[in-house]
Amino acid sequence: MGLFQNLLETYEKCSDAVGIIPIDAEGNANEKKALLPVFHMTFKSEICVTIDKFGNFIRAARDSKEKTIIIPCTEKSAGRSSGIAAHPLCDQLDYVGGISNEKTKAYLAELVSWRGNITELNAIYTYISGKTIIQDLLNSGIFREREFSQGKLDYEKIRKIGVRFSVVMDGETVNVWESKRLRDAWINHIQSQMKCEGRLFDYISGSTVSQIANQHPKNINPLAANAKLISCNDFSDFTFRGRFAQPDNALIIDYIQSQKIHQMLRWLVNNYGYAVDTQVIVAWAVDSNTEVQAKAQDGTINLFESLEKTKTDAEILSEISSLIFADYARKLKNLLQGYGHAEKIKQHSRRICIAAFDAATTGRMGLVFYQELPENTYLERIVNWHLDTSYYLTAWKKEKDEKGKEKNIPISYIGAPSFDDVIFAVYGKSRGDKSYDILKKKTRKLLLECMFGGFNFPNNMVDMAANRASNPMSFTDSNGKFLESEWRRSVNITCALARKFYKQKKEEIELELDENRKDRDYLYGRLLSIADRLERTALYKAGKRDTRPTNAIRLMAAFQIKPYTTWLQIYTQLIPYINQLDGARYYQSLIDSIMVLFKEGEYEDNSPLSPLYLLGFSAQNRAFLRINNEMEGVENENAAEQN
Repeated sequence: MGLFQNLLETYEKCSDAVGIIPIDAEGNANEKKALLPVFHMTFKSEICVTIDKFGNFIRAARDSKEKTIIIPCTEKSAGRSSGIAAHPLCDQLDYVGGISNEKTKAYLAELVSWRGNITELNAIYTYISGKTIIQDLLNSGIFREREFSQGKLDYEKIRKIGVRFSVVMDGETVNVWESKRLRDAWINHIQSQMKCEGRLFDYISGSTVSQIANQHPKNINPLAANAKLISCNDFSDFTFRGRFAQPDNALIIDYIQSQKIHQMLRWLVNNYGYAVDTQVIVAWAVDSNTEVQAKAQDGTINLFESLEKTKTDAEILSEISSLIFADYARKLKNLLQGYGHAEKIKQHSRRICIAAFDAATTGRMGLVFYQELPENTYLERIVNWHLDTSYYLTAWKKEKDEKGKEKNIPISYIGAPSFDDVIFAVYGKSRGDKSYDILKKKTRKLLLECMFGGFNFPNNMVDMAANRASNPMSFTDSNGKFLESEWRRSVNITCALARKFYKQKKEEIELELDENRKDRDYLYGRLLSIADRLERTALYKAGKRDTRPTNAIRLMAAFQIKPYTTWLQIYTQLIPYINQLDGARYYQSLIDSIMVLFKEGEYEDNSPLSPLYLLGFSAQNRAFLRINNEMEGVENENAAEQN
């Protein structure tokens, strides 16, 4: 099935949730996340006018900020950008305030077409026909000082303010935008007016068309509100001309089906969208339970926590804090496959859709990525990605101390980086410019293609990440201070990407140090790590720990480009520290053991190093850390025995 068919099927399976407004954690209604009924849309309102059932003004109130409500709409008004197209119940002052006579006439005409004997609608019609709303609002002190010009109300400044109505009937106040009875009345009214000449079939559902959709809704993605996914009403800019005489020759979609598709997509984007700039990625299940907990963009640690529903955050934090580099990539695999957690994992029989949308212009939205997979296949590809791209990473979690004060706790684990981590490693942090968002959108789409589309992870991205990680001194704060933690984070993420890249070339790179590996780049990376550790040890013993970056780190950029000549320079600078450590026999023996592993002529090769050298560098660092942990363990045991 295609995107539209799956959206239509999802809407039908979620029909019980239509029109129900969710309540957030603070007890506030969130209309933006409601699954809208057909022929309805969201609308930003700022003024509420209360009248009685005879159309007499009672009071008016203005919100401190715009409130999003659900209102009936026509096919034309749902996609209006210019011209006259009135909403049939709540609208802007331009339409209900008599500012524009033509627009007010259009509004009243829409109201007349379905008011019948409905008390609330007749009350609103009577009130708006009297054309007193502007004066009533002025008398109520609704307008703000900035909305006046030279002592008079400036209609240009107020005409787009949204107005909603409440009607007092026999002591009960009906908020018309919340009334299910009015919603049903509008739906019945639209369906009663539908007609289609000839027997035509909807291209999406295959059912008979009750009315052809001539305009399709916008405001699918709030970040590109005017962009439409389907557009067929442009008779001047060759949307369909050149191939077809009429838009119906190109595409026939039933009006109701179009409404269901767009309402479903809007709801999915608002609830599950992973957005940046005008691009949004969304994954959902074609089921009454649409949520997909295993999200493609998450890193291993976040994904694992989101799936561990029976444990509290404190329990999860306690569990993973007690482990050093727990292999959460493997744990994630077991969890997703249900080992030990069968009662929490679904049967994986659902159909999962992953789609990415982006707006090429302010008015056009495109589908830039789409995959439809059985849930077991979807989970399998996520697991494979997290296993292939796993490396030693660190996450920061907030925990409250005994005094209730929050503090950041580092959690070390083995897992895959998130999409945002990958973007950080390749391009760094946002600089607040548009070009960064463009790169970010491109990268997110590419990562989806690698995870679900069978694409290979591109070499150029690994090289770019390696080049950034090879320039430690570029990782600074606003004062120019070296941010070692940020740099090490970049190195680790780059190593994860490099492992993925080499694995797709059928070359497995071990997580732990491979002391027998003879690759030139890997060996040079180990040498750089030893030089860094040797100097750090000497500085520590001299009481100068962490006072400055080591020479190995400062010369890392040059080392990556010209390893042979730069290594000679680094080694020369190590001599005082070697003497300070009485010959540094341990480190010298390590250097000697590496030197004999170089193949003939490769040590003198001064060509740039591949990203593999970072894996050697990081693996050697990990080996040093393991030795330190073992030594600390022995010291603790000896201290315990003495006590």
